[in-house]
Amino acid sequence: MPKASRWTTGCFCNAKPLKDPTTQKILGYEAQYVGKAELARGESTIQLDDKDGKPQTEIVPATIDIVSTKEEMRVGDRLMAEPARELLSYVPRAPSSAITGQIVSVYGSAVAIAAENQVVVINRGANDGLERGHVMAIIKDGERLLDKTDSARPQIKLPNERNGLMMVFRTFENLSYALVLQVTDGVKVGDRFVNPN
Repeated sequence: MPKASRWTTGCFCNAKPLKDPTTQKILGYEAQYVGKAELARGESTIQLDDKDGKPQTEIVPATIDIVSTKEEMRVGDRLMAEPARELLSYVPRAPSSAITGQIVSVYGSAVAIAAENQVVVINRGANDGLERGHVMAIIKDGERLLDKTDSARPQIKLPNERNGLMMVFRTFENLSYALVLQVTDGVKVGDRFVNPN
């Protein structure tokens, strides 16, 4: 085991399920990163005598030093060993086959709409052929408006429009994380994406 003072962990709040907007199938779980801690002293045990003089073992919990925080850490938040840093390079490119899907979540607490340079979760992953570096076009669903030129006042749907671009930077089996590169209007859960050409 590494030296206690050098063992670094990430602190995460409870994981929320990431559901496909159409099928409601759970694609994975996402825990929000809230900070970083270092192990100051590991868990140990001490031997004590109970009131009858019999030896009893008690657990002494580990102690951590909080190094940095992004948000408030609470009782019940989870600690995970920090993985080794991956410094990967990849070339932005369109997928070689057609891939379509939807935005599942906007990364960040209390954020409903993503703008440029924000991260979104999408409902396609490695199983669907997505790779790091794939660039996808974001499609905004056309609004439904009242046709004021017709006395019956029917609803008409405006055409779907390209809203921007995003690049996949992390893939899992059933979902991926993408960085919004450019956007005309905000990106929200349920918005679609397609190949950029």
